[in-house]
Amino acid sequence: MLLKASLMIVIGALIGWVTNYFAIKMLFRPLKETNILGFKIQGLIPKRKMEMAISIADTIQEELISMEDITANLGDIELGEEIDLIVDRIVEDKLQKEVLSKIPMASLFINASMIKKIKGHIKDAIEENKDEFFDIVIKKMENSVDMKKIIIEKIQNFELDELEKMVYKIANNELKHIEVIGAILGALIGGIQFAISLYI
Repeated sequence: MLLKASLMIVIGALIGWVTNYFAIKMLFRPLKETNILGFKIQGLIPKRKMEMAISIADTIQEELISMEDITANLGDIELGEEIDLIVDRIVEDKLQKEVLSKIPMASLFINASMIKKIKGHIKDAIEENKDEFFDIVIKKMENSVDMKKIIIEKIQNFELDELEKMVYKIANNELKHIEVIGAILGALIGGIQFAISLYI
């Protein structure tokens, strides 16, 4: 009687553990559609990869971050130092290459003071029109950049082997718990079956 009870509990636990183990594995495996005894079998995530990519993209764009969220913060970026460096480089390069090198006599009129004034006027003009420039760039980005398409392409191009490793690395403990719970439930079912068999 004790041996029968032990066997039923152990077998139930083993069945529960194996069932959950294969259920977890079949999230990813097989990666490619395989024909087994006339049945086409493929892992859930590989089979539904496109649908999942679209769903994830929709969720990210609607609930987490959209192109509008990104562009909304562009106007707050301070580019004062960068603009100064760019203007300095462009003015000096252009004057040196395009003007002074071709017209040596121009150096009589274009001195350091004149170059400084030119730089100052350009920087002031950029600063005064910065908001308008950012508005044009932001509108162009919002109309041209498809965040959903980018996210879908990124997910589609993500190697399933790498995704599988990442999931197991992050959720390894939780997945082990699922296997253990399967074994416990299987053992309980085995015990219940044994108890029922006593009255049949």
